[in-house]
Amino acid sequence: MKKIINKKLPTFLGIIILVLIIVIAFLLTNYVRESMKKDEQENLLLRAGMIALMLDRDRVRDLDGNASDTEKPSYTSLKRTLEHVRALNSDSRFIYIMGLDEDDQQFFMVDSEPSNSPDFSGPGDLYLDATESDIYNHKAGISYTDGPYTDSWGEWFSAYAPILGKNKEVLGMVGIDVAAERMLLRINIVQQAIFVIFSLLFYITLLFVLTRRRILT
Repeated sequence: MKKIINKKLPTFLGIIILVLIIVIAFLLTNYVRESMKKDEQENLLLRAGMIALMLDRDRVRDLDGNASDTEKPSYTSLKRTLEHVRALNSDSRFIYIMGLDEDDQQFFMVDSEPSNSPDFSGPGDLYLDATESDIYNHKAGISYTDGPYTDSWGEWFSAYAPILGKNKEVLGMVGIDVAAERMLLRINIVQQAIFVIFSLLFYITLLFVLTRRRILT
């Protein structure tokens, strides 16, 4: 009876270890995915906040939010700044300033796209994909992140930060968009690395268990 128990014990322990490897791999993968996603969003939010702080408030206040803004030096200066900032943030696709009209509808004030780009949004163009949360945060001047979400331009991770006047009034919201595919790719690479490592560990442990069982039989 004692000899039978000794034969079964290594196999039982091996199975427990295999199960633990699967569970740990699953938990670690989920943790890393959520942790990296949070880090990416915080990084994006930090960049949006820095852009909002560096923009000239008086130039933003000078805009009327319609096509006539294109004739103003303030619009030209802000657009040039956003184009330069986007070039420095090579992973971003769009950087822009949003306004809010009397009907609580968001609209573009300035964006980083060349005027001849098919994705260019002119001053006063409405952003029809805005959610209730977007409007609420805009009104309250709250910095926030969103994503992955889909709008008329694609699937994105985005961050928004308010441009505040001297009296803390909201002059506009800076938005920065990164393609969801690009951000998720970085997360998927790490997940795949974890999967490979734990797959090898599982395979080695399984071989050990089978070999040990064969020796004891």
